[in-house]
Amino acid sequence: MNLPAFTAQASLYRTSRHYVSLASVVYGSALTQSVVTAQSGERFAGCDACEISCSKGNVRCQAVASAAYTGAMIGCVATGPFAPVCEAIAAGAYAGAIGGCYAWFAECMAEECWLPGGDCCPVFCELGHCCSEGETCIPHGCCPNDRTVCGGTCCAVGETCCGDTCCPSNYYCLDGNFCSEYPSNIPFGNPPPPPPPVNNCVFGGAPCGSKCCAPGLQCCGVFQGQPDCRTSCIR
Repeated sequence: MNLPAFTAQASLYRTSRHYVSLASVVYGSALTQSVVTAQSGERFAGCDACEISCSKGNVRCQAVASAAYTGAMIGCVATGPFAPVCEAIAAGAYAGAIGGCYAWFAECMAEECWLPGGDCCPVFCELGHCCSEGETCIPHGCCPNDRTVCGGTCCAVGETCCGDTCCPSNYYCLDGNFCSEYPSNIPFGNPPPPPPPVNNCVFGGAPCGSKCCAPGLQCCGVFQGQPDCRTSCIR
């Protein structure tokens, strides 16, 4: 029996890299559904083109395998009584070739598109979370390179980081963790009034310079070191 020249290797769309094993996702849409779960929700530039390129490669691979299988089945007719055996061998080789196509497709999608650094995940943050080039990973999101990350939060443009808080551009950072509209902890930025002078005068007298006025008199000023004590300072 002369079996027509048909093998999985001959019909397989070859790649220089080793195939990856994704046994649960190598057939049909299951692979696409599994891979898409690693996406953050945003389509990065080049991601669609990368996936389309891999899909086209898979289609070409299967087309080569199908053409080889068709030729093999036609050749099996010439084997006469050995045709059933020839057809079984050709079918097995075809199944192996199709499996190889999906293995290549899985590798292409993973290495070229979805692994960290690929077109669909330029910056890998965590499982299911990727950012674009120049962005910083934050929990459940990405921070552009022109903004500050503070305590896991992406501050708005112009805001500064104060501890774990983003302060508006016109606010002050007090004690390293508190945003204030005023440059100190004093309410409204005004100093407190000075404490009243200590009254050391006895019997209810009023202090007047370094001396005291008698009880009942007001201090109306000090002239040449002497207190001016009067019943009323109103002239």
